[in-house]
Amino acid sequence: MSLQNAGIVTAPSSIAASGGSALNFSSLGPSSNGAVVLYVAADTDLRLRRTLKAIAKTPTVNVSAPNGFTQARTQTLFSKPKLLANGKITVNTVRIEVSYDVETTQTEIQELLDVGAQILCDSDFTSYHKALSTT
Repeated sequence: MSLQNAGIVTAPSSIAASGGSALNFSSLGPSSNGAVVLYVAADTDLRLRRTLKAIAKTPTVNVSAPNGFTQARTQTLFSKPKLLANGKITVNTVRIEVSYDVETTQTEIQELLDVGAQILCDSDFTSYHKALSTT
């Protein structure tokens, strides 16, 4: 389906992955600046180790912001190195950011997460992500 005709379900009863195998993460050690860095323990080649970096930013006072605070923000980066045919390594990534005002309710935050999950995995968006196609 074309991205221009995409649809998203509002207030879904659930969004969950099924089947497949678990990808288990371990900590790389102490975190800094609110960041946690994890890696896939099963990856034995350090050059090709998959990682997940998660950062949570707490709102701070900002008098010029609409509510007097910056937005709360979470950033997640999944990195998957790939060994190319020429012997060089590139890194493929998925970057997700969620930000919201301090007055946003838990229900409204869940709505944002539900929409984000669908944008990443719903069939309406498959060609967009895989083939860079908006038509």
